[in-house]
Amino acid sequence: MKSAFRFLLGLFLLAGMGTQVCLAGLSELQVKSAYVFNFIKFVEWPAGAIKTGDILRLCVIGNDGLQSSLSALSGRKAGAYELQVVHADNRTTLSACHVLYIGEREQRRLVPIIKSLGNAPVLTISDIQGFAERGGGIGLLARNDRMLFEVNLASTRKAGLRLSSQMLNLAANIFGK
Repeated sequence: MKSAFRFLLGLFLLAGMGTQVCLAGLSELQVKSAYVFNFIKFVEWPAGAIKTGDILRLCVIGNDGLQSSLSALSGRKAGAYELQVVHADNRTTLSACHVLYIGEREQRRLVPIIKSLGNAPVLTISDIQGFAERGGGIGLLARNDRMLFEVNLASTRKAGLRLSSQMLNLAANIFGK
């Protein structure tokens, strides 16, 4: 319960400050990294996909800056898992990732990337405009100097993932109910 309160407080503060957070010494990449880190804490993977205490593979494709920012989290605990941040490239089997962040540079390949995952238990996250609407799991949005997020429940359910109701209550939009 204590960690749920911290998550809600953290997201509330981040969502309320948006780019004002940048003025307080945090870059947009650091804010996005904080969101990704907190999302992981409130996702439940299907049995057999990952066990408590296992290493959770957080893969990043198409955003070197965010990958560098997230790399600072490698080895840290996110909920019950230890994070391992991996730079994904064309040789990486994306379905071996537990979380996949798809950056802007992959916008043209977005639909094929999502389709290649099929029903694999992979949480997809991106800041590509319309990501959640187009079949991605969680889309980050910068609007009116605030960082918000949208969720596609149909996509996350297809992957066998359960998202915390606390997190869903904070989403700006929820698609695929």
